[in-house]
Amino acid sequence: MNEDDYKGALNRWRNADRQNLADLAQWAEQDALPWLWKEFAGILGQKNARSLQPAEAIRMGLQTTPADREKMPLKPSFYQAHLSMLDSEAKKYIRAVARFMAEPTPFAGNAAIYNLHGGLISLMDHGIILFEQAGQCLLNLPGAYGGWRRTQEHPFEIFKGAEQIIYGRFSGLTHDDRAPFTPVAVLRTAVENRLRSAFGIYGYYDTRTNGIRPIDLGQLIEAITPHLPKIEFAVDFHDVVKIYRWSNPYLHAGWRDFVWVPGYALEFLHPLFADNRPTPGGGWSLDGGVRMPRETWREIRRSFEQTPRPNLFVELWRAIIGVFKRRRGRGALQLNWADEQSSACVFLD
Repeated sequence: MNEDDYKGALNRWRNADRQNLADLAQWAEQDALPWLWKEFAGILGQKNARSLQPAEAIRMGLQTTPADREKMPLKPSFYQAHLSMLDSEAKKYIRAVARFMAEPTPFAGNAAIYNLHGGLISLMDHGIILFEQAGQCLLNLPGAYGGWRRTQEHPFEIFKGAEQIIYGRFSGLTHDDRAPFTPVAVLRTAVENRLRSAFGIYGYYDTRTNGIRPIDLGQLIEAITPHLPKIEFAVDFHDVVKIYRWSNPYLHAGWRDFVWVPGYALEFLHPLFADNRPTPGGGWSLDGGVRMPRETWREIRRSFEQTPRPNLFVELWRAIIGVFKRRRGRGALQLNWADEQSSACVFLD
């Protein structure tokens, strides 16, 4: 098989129906995925290429800064990471197709066919797009695979993605086309809320204005880091932070990554949100993905009960405003109250 055979096979199964879904899943498992790995090994000048472990794929594949987007695609490990993610996500769909086909009377069968077919064919389409970038960046052969994608989300697409989340893709109240990137914003919110709720750190109450001054999540990350030897995260804390920072370019600028990354990141973070390990007191807790001694929890909160560190840009703006308007005296800032027993974590003592 070559890239033309690959594209031709995908074009045969463009229509979303039950038989095409079955044929597409079988082809993806038996032919397409093995060919992608063989082709990638050829790009590297090797006989074989292997799939990376999830943490390796996250660390080598996720771009968090403009410098990452410039430099990481020049490394073979970047494409190995993304092919590992593609492989994992495609196999997830293939298993789901097998379960669907084995069900005599599947619930919402037509919707399931449409979802599974659209998701799997999109993944396999983007395999060629990944190789187009690899051919250009690693071999200096632009156009070798003839793949292309948009890397910028239009605001309307984000709006329609939110509409789908609210009403449901097949409700008739919105469009039914796929919106695979909008969930990145939701995943980012989930990560931020997971960390804040574990430590009860949200913001300061300003007694002068009766307002709330938010605490930047970066400050919470800085406060947690020195205590990491005493805290058990079900997912490596540095990987959690990397995924959070990876999500920021989408939230602030609508930047799209490859289509398989959101689902892969979601699955990778699952233990952080739904831990099934036994707790010290027996049983299990949904919040067990973050565990620590009580004193560690208290120390981190105490670090925010002091006068908050000034933000250079905020202080500069206040200084400018102060030239034209006399500043009022600063009122007392009080850290938000938090109930130790209600925190979304498990205490080890």
